[in-house]
Amino acid sequence: MSSDWIMISATIVMFVSLFGALGLLLVAWRRKTIIDGLQARAQHGLGNSAPVASDRTQALSGREGISQGGLPMPSSTGNGATIGIIAGVLAIIVVGGFAGWWFVIRGDGSSTSAADTAPITKPANSPLGADPDAVVPENPPAIQDRAAYTVAVLNASGVTGAAADRVAPKVETAGYRVGQVGDANDQDLAKSVVMWRPGKQAIAQNVAKDLGITSAPPLDGVASDAIGEADVVVVVGKDTAAGP
Repeated sequence: MSSDWIMISATIVMFVSLFGALGLLLVAWRRKTIIDGLQARAQHGLGNSAPVASDRTQALSGREGISQGGLPMPSSTGNGATIGIIAGVLAIIVVGGFAGWWFVIRGDGSSTSAADTAPITKPANSPLGADPDAVVPENPPAIQDRAAYTVAVLNASGVTGAAADRVAPKVETAGYRVGQVGDANDQDLAKSVVMWRPGKQAIAQNVAKDLGITSAPPLDGVASDAIGEADVVVVVGKDTAAGP
């Protein structure tokens, strides 16, 4: 939900910054036009004042005071306001640029990922171990304290009790904490896998090695609420369910 608000806010700020930039350009163009006009008048010897109609001259001559001429100097208050407006627009442009980077380049405004919502949909003949990075090495990196890691177990074999009665006890015997145990939506998975959250690959490889599983791919297609806060999840296939 927070990512949704970030996306909405970033989009709004991006558009506001675009309008602010256009406004700043319009002000700059208007000021340049005025300056160019004054410079043109000065080159023709007209000074900074325009010719005055005769009736206007008569009206001015009837005034008691005498004008000292010259152009009114801008006040410090006006300058401060102008500087403040320009600074505000520049700040909006900077923030809008960041918002555009977030929205266009990063593209990670979505609050959920496929792993958060999708059920397990791996077909029985899916080559989950085809990726060399998913194959469990003969000697995975050692981990110090197995009890510090939580392992969820999901049954995708179609064999009743394969997760709770067969695999979960093995996980506990190996020294890990057993997390959530349940059934996956897919009940026709041929080969078991151990999936890992980001940064937990070594744990998954050790779990797989302890259970005799040969594939440890990244977490994919498993709903978060099905595994809770587990570090890795054992997805039990037909091979493990039928084993000793």
